[in-house]
Amino acid sequence: MPLLCAASFGAMAQEIVSAEVSKDTILIGDQVEWTSSIRVPRGMRASIDSMAGYVVPGVELLGAFTVDTVERGRDFSMVRTRALVTSFDSGSYVLPPLVVYFDREDGTPVDTLRLPGVPLEVTTVPVDTATYQMYDIRPQFRYPLTFREVLPWGLAAAAAAAVIFLAVKAVLRHRRKSPVLPGRPVPEEPPHVTALRELDRIRNEKLWQSGKQKQYYTEITDALRLYIERRFGIKTIERTSNEILTDLSMKELRPEDFGQLKELFSMADLVKFAKYTASESENENAVPAAVRFVNGTCADMEEKKDE
Repeated sequence: MPLLCAASFGAMAQEIVSAEVSKDTILIGDQVEWTSSIRVPRGMRASIDSMAGYVVPGVELLGAFTVDTVERGRDFSMVRTRALVTSFDSGSYVLPPLVVYFDREDGTPVDTLRLPGVPLEVTTVPVDTATYQMYDIRPQFRYPLTFREVLPWGLAAAAAAAVIFLAVKAVLRHRRKSPVLPGRPVPEEPPHVTALRELDRIRNEKLWQSGKQKQYYTEITDALRLYIERRFGIKTIERTSNEILTDLSMKELRPEDFGQLKELFSMADLVKFAKYTASESENENAVPAAVRFVNGTCADMEEKKDE
């Protein structure tokens, strides 16, 4: 009898579940709602396979799926799941199939269904070619220099020369008092020391408290990018957060360290590119999360040196 029920249940799969997005085309940084509708027969319950972070390369899931019962009938209950997704890279994507598990109320599994993938198109802002006009480069205009214009530069050059002279004189005096032994290079400051000092400076500036939220997250991620490049040898200049995380996933990192860095980069991208306004708790946790990542990964480095 259970086999017959499972077979008939699988035959009704196309009528029981469906998945869609509220808009199939969005601009970079926009958010779209990813939903699914599930008809759950009486005496059964349904659950959806949760996922987090990047559902496919280039498309990010903002938070976990929420499950709501929208309608109750005599034989079926209609359950709806929803979650927000966004993307910062233009292109054509297909959201992965959602996996739905059906169980009896006593926990006995009945069936597992996979919803079809959902297409999503991410575009950039189009250029209005109808009204766009190109103009020739204007020729340069040359005006004769006046004494009033040259005077500030002359004074600045004299001041700079005086500063350089005094600095060189002070360095030479210091070298005479404490000569440096030849052949012994000055030790370079460890990357985690530099990163922690920079993060402490950002905390003391209180940028987000004065409304400079975008600058706040930019300086945090810049400090982390420099630390990651020096600590792990990964290029971070002019690269997206997704590209850095992909290279960093190949390193031996604890899941908690990688997860909190991924969450922090995701929040920073939303604030910098999607005009997202972070909450007070999210702002307060940004610098501590960065400090925890640096401390967690530099500890791994020190342990390897001791070995």
